[in-house]
Amino acid sequence: MKKLALALIAAAAVTACVGAGTASATAVYSGATKLGAGSLVDFSMKSGTSGEFVETVGELLDTCTTTTIKMKVTQAGSSTSTTTGNVEELQQSGCTFPTTTVVRGKGEIHHIAGTTNAIVTADAEIAVTINTVFFGTCSYGVTAGTQIGTLTGGNPATFDANSVMEKMSGSNFVCPATGIWTGTYVNTEPSGDLHVEES
Repeated sequence: MKKLALALIAAAAVTACVGAGTASATAVYSGATKLGAGSLVDFSMKSGTSGEFVETVGELLDTCTTTTIKMKVTQAGSSTSTTTGNVEELQQSGCTFPTTTVVRGKGEIHHIAGTTNAIVTADAEIAVTINTVFFGTCSYGVTAGTQIGTLTGGNPATFDANSVMEKMSGSNFVCPATGIWTGTYVNTEPSGDLHVEES
């Protein structure tokens, strides 16, 4: 997918484990307030940076200078569950090639013990299409359970995408099989301190 997007993030990231201990007992907080179902979490590309999608052999395939990731919480974390949400928006612009999100998917957040941070994974397929000059139309995505990045609590919180994406159906056969999406995104909503705790 495109260097930036996906997420979420999702994913993502919007909002969403690996290295996080268990897949339970995770809650996201805005200050002292636990985010419940229906809460929106937004992230935007960190100023002065860009998201990148690089073939696993090292060649840059796509770059985007602007990205917006919005997630709506569908399940607040509890002592037996993680925080999950639908990716409501995943938009990229200022890209090397036209880049479009075709499947927004879902994200899931897994608390990292001893920190206010979390591992973010895809809770459903997330996919983007890049219309390249060299390969034609290439679609890339992640499937449920794939780690897509790390959420670092703070004011503002940040989401660092670092995910291997695979070529999806509908891609031209010459498109690279896989690539790595990286980028740093800053929380814009809710404003103030956003962090993750064990619920």
